[in-house]
Amino acid sequence: MIFSSRQSSKLAHVVAVCLAFFLVTDKSVAVAKGSSGGRYAVVDMQAVILNVDEGKQARADLEKEIKGKEAELMKKKAELDKLNKNWKDQAALLSEEARLKKQQEFQQKFMALRNDEMKFQSEIKRKEQMATQKIAVSVSKMVNDLAKARGYEMVFETNSAGLLYLKDPVDLTKEVIAAFDKKGGNKNSAKK
Repeated sequence: MIFSSRQSSKLAHVVAVCLAFFLVTDKSVAVAKGSSGGRYAVVDMQAVILNVDEGKQARADLEKEIKGKEAELMKKKAELDKLNKNWKDQAALLSEEARLKKQQEFQQKFMALRNDEMKFQSEIKRKEQMATQKIAVSVSKMVNDLAKARGYEMVFETNSAGLLYLKDPVDLTKEVIAAFDKKGGNKNSAKK
């Protein structure tokens, strides 16, 4: 059968697409299987961050700071409650101008307290993220070295959105925690 140049061009295109599909599919299967039967491992970063000594210390420091600030904020709240009670008790005896002045004073102090609370929450969140990120960077380097030394093809984070199932993975979490604490985590943390 003889094809016209137009049909020949279409046929060449279809063959090229089919070859590309089979090559891509074949490579995808090769990656999924792994060249040596697939040696995969997992690490639970959240568990590592919560259980390494540096993470425990960071959490304890934050909790101590939170308790101290909560006491300060509760003292300010008690002052506000007292001011509000006095204002309500005296409202009938005060002139309109004095009543408005007391109300404005209360509102200003109330807003200042809310701003202090929000600022503190933001600061705690920032400190928590910094501590977590610092540990995660160190752990990532450690996992990379461990995976190379053990010949793992891939190491997945167990809580990541993309990992739903992995048949019989090696869980490195406890080993990473022990290695991190043994090494002292991030050596720069001792200098700060």
